[in-house]
Amino acid sequence: MVPGHHCQGPAAGHGLINQPAVVRQPVTPNPLAATAAQAQTQVPAPTAAAFAVATGATIGALGEEQAATEHLRRLLNAVARQQPLLAWAIGEHPDGSTVVVTDLASGWLPPGIEIPATASVLDPRPRRGGIEELLGAAVRAVTHLPGQHIRQGGEPVNLSTRPVSAPPIDDLGWQLGSATQWRDGLPRLAHTLARAVAAGTGVLDSEMALLREHLGAAAAAVLAGYPHPDPAAVGNWQLLACIGALAAGRARAANYHLAWFLALNP
Repeated sequence: MVPGHHCQGPAAGHGLINQPAVVRQPVTPNPLAATAAQAQTQVPAPTAAAFAVATGATIGALGEEQAATEHLRRLLNAVARQQPLLAWAIGEHPDGSTVVVTDLASGWLPPGIEIPATASVLDPRPRRGGIEELLGAAVRAVTHLPGQHIRQGGEPVNLSTRPVSAPPIDDLGWQLGSATQWRDGLPRLAHTLARAVAAGTGVLDSEMALLREHLGAAAAAVLAGYPHPDPAAVGNWQLLACIGALAAGRARAANYHLAWFLALNP
């Protein structure tokens, strides 16, 4: 450095040596974002009227479902009231049919039980599972457990034994006589009456009275062992029910009870 001279820094307003200049690019707006924002501002919020319509539809659907379930409950109460010691269920299947089941002997209905005239029962065959498994897939269903309180009153239900049926048995009289012969646990009267009703010779009033006593005893034996009754006791009840139905001229019921006996005792 020469004496007397001073170094001069960069002049004010000038950049440093080799310092690149900053160039600012103009910002281009995103057309897609602008379109989306504009669309959002154009979509109106749900109105109070639309909300009220949706709420009303939901309430209406719930009301219809509750009414349908109450209808099934009324039908089932009419059935369970006849034999409240058993478990019962009624359900609407996807095909529109209404089915009544009990968990006794794979779904067999004891003699004298009436069900809603528009309902149906299970076909005779061995099954496993509880009352819900026996009922199968249902759109809606209600159940009755043994000893459960049954509400009284309500509209009357059109009940009938006609839907309690099974496919016809070939030579029912011969099948019944064969089943009752040498059957352990059956009273001697059973085979005698089986042959008589099959031949159409008629039954005395005293014999019918005695048959009713045997039916009552068979029912008591099965219900005493429920929900796991002795299969032999169930079979005897079914055979006596068949004989009693034939003696009373109820061929459809006789066929039903014997069909179940044959299905469970191959």
